[in-house]
Formats: sequence, structure tokens, C-alpha cells
Amino acid sequence: MRRYFSLVFFLLLIIVLIDCKRYKANTPFGEGTIVYSLNFISNQNSTINTKILPNRLTIKFRNNNTTSKIDGMSGNVNLIYINNVDEQKCTILVNLWNKKLCYQDSLSNLNIPNAYSGMQDITIEKTNEVVRFKGFNCKKAIAHYNGSAKDQFEILYTNDITIANPNANTPFSTIDGVMLKFCVKLSKYTIDISAETIEQGNIPTEEFSAPSGYERVSKRTIEDLISLIQ
Repeated sequence: MRRYFSLVFFLLLIIVLIDCKRYKANTPFGEGTIVYSLNFISNQNSTINTKILPNRLTIKFRNNNTTSKIDGMSGNVNLIYINNVDEQKCTILVNLWNKKLCYQDSLSNLNIPNAYSGMQDITIEKTNEVVRFKGFNCKKAIAHYNGSAKDQFEILYTNDITIANPNANTPFSTIDGVMLKFCVKLSKYTIDISAETIEQGNIPTEEFSAPSGYERVSKRTIEDLISLIQ
């Protein structure tokens, strides 16, 4: 069970580091929701049944603020990452069988350990191909694991949703757009990630503030959670 929670937490960090950076104020899509589907493919040394792993991640955004949420175990495991640019705060909320934990720091000081230490090296080859995906014009790139021409995956990314440096500090840093389809390959799992719905709509400001009832924890606690899967 500890491995299950660690994997879900690891996955959340990967997603938020990619998709939850600062939104520019004047964009054609400045408020709404993106829902990603998550497809886990078990590799040889896997010990967790992929059928019990979460299959959806929801990102909500309003102007410069974002929140990412992933649920597992029928809602018993709940992880939320809040990026509040207005208040210059970053918040991570963990709800594990009603054990509620909260870690908070300023955006300028936040330094979460590298969530990509378990991911294989990739090289990214951009193409001139443009395709329509979920109603957005997307550029296409091909990522190769360890430089292999056979072990590769497709990346679709768009500039129709304008985010400043959306993939900074990740293996996808050369992708200058919001990724709507991509892949993460770990030692025990391959995770196909794809946007299912992208909708514009009102998001309450309360979504971007830490709720009451959570126990404040230290950065060390967050680091220990990450170390479980390294």
C-alpha cells in the first residue's frame, strides 16, 4: 500500500511540474478545466495491479492560478497541488484515509526533490507536423528513450493555451507549449497521458486556497514520500 501511495504521489508531481506553471493573464483560454486520462502499462518488475491505479487527473485554472487533483482507491487517496500566483504560494494537500496533510511554501522558495529520477533519459525531435487534437492546433514531436529509434513516443503540444515556460525543470523543457499527449516511462511502469476534455468555465477562487482541517507538515515529510519510490 505504501508503494501504491508513493507511485500516485510521484505521478502527481510529474504532472504538476509539466502542466501547472504560471498562466499568462491575457490568453484566449484563461479559465477552465483540463481532464487527462492516465493509462498505466505494467513492466516486468511491477508489483501493483494497474487496474487499481488512478485513471484521471483534473487540472483547474483561473488566470494565473492552477490546481491539480488526482484521486485513487475510490477517493480514499486524494492529492492536490495548488499554485496560487496571486498570493505567491504553493500548496500540496494529501488526504490518505482521512489523514490530511498540508505542505506550503512560497513560489520563490519551493524546491521539491526531482520527481524524474526514475524516468529514463529522452531526446526530443520536433517536427513540422501540425494536427488537431481535442479542438486545438497541436505541434508534434517524437521523444526517444536513450536515443533509441525503436523505443519512442509521440508528444502533442499546443500554443493555443498560453503558459509561460510550461515544461521548465523537466525532461520536456525543450517543448515550448502545453502538452496534451505524452508518455512517462519508469522502471516498473509506462504511463500514457492524454487530455480527454478541455473546457472553459468559471472556477471559484476558493479552489486555489488551502482548506481548513489539514495538518501542516515539513518539507522533509514531502521528501520522505518521494524517497519511497526512488
